[in-house]
Amino acid sequence: MKDLVCVVTGSGKGLGKGMAEVFFKEGAKVVTWDRSGLAKGVAESLDPTGAKAFNVKADVRDEKQVQEAVAAIVKKFGRVDVLVNNAGISLHKPIEEMTMALWSDVIDTNLTGVFLCCKAVAPIMKQQKRGKIVNIASLGGRTGRPGVGVNYAASKAGVIGITMVLAKELGPSGIYVNAVAPGSILTEQTAKYPREVFETWIAGRCVPKTGMPEDVANVAVFLSSTRSDWVTGVTIDINAGILIR
Repeated sequence: MKDLVCVVTGSGKGLGKGMAEVFFKEGAKVVTWDRSGLAKGVAESLDPTGAKAFNVKADVRDEKQVQEAVAAIVKKFGRVDVLVNNAGISLHKPIEEMTMALWSDVIDTNLTGVFLCCKAVAPIMKQQKRGKIVNIASLGGRTGRPGVGVNYAASKAGVIGITMVLAKELGPSGIYVNAVAPGSILTEQTAKYPREVFETWIAGRCVPKTGMPEDVANVAVFLSSTRSDWVTGVTIDINAGILIR
């Protein structure tokens, strides 16, 4: 991972922040990215000098902002070696309470955002003749488990579909595209729920360990490095055995 330019969307907190931190420890040049501005503090904490950590603020739902963010990254570092599409939201409601606004907000962020970011970096990676894209899907896109709204499940299933198609489409240019589908991970957001609620989300796990952001980050590092150069088009499940197929 040394000196690879790694872009992590949605890296102001939670999984994205954890991945940015692990990538940096592995020697990568890290670009943090979110729409709220929290990711700027993450970049500054990684490298106050800005030499190996850079921040862009952009909404992944907006094609113009995405293109401008990627241009700024290339201007700063000259290339994009790894894109981790992590930006996402979850707005759960039963289907009879699911408004078009809730549906569109989740689909636009979780699915359209992945499409727009991949579209922006693909020409750069093709020119480099190499690149790695890691899309963060979810156990919710694999199973219809309770508590997952139809908007979220559809968006994450769509991410898995994008991953398979782009692996075939971009593979001849030396670009690898894979996905990671985590189960419930203990983050700042999930820690706000009562413990008994979190326990229902991880029911059925085979080992007692609680999933942490670094568990996802370690798999993302593998998929972003040369150690996974015979792996593309797959979705790796990280859920302590909740889903075994």
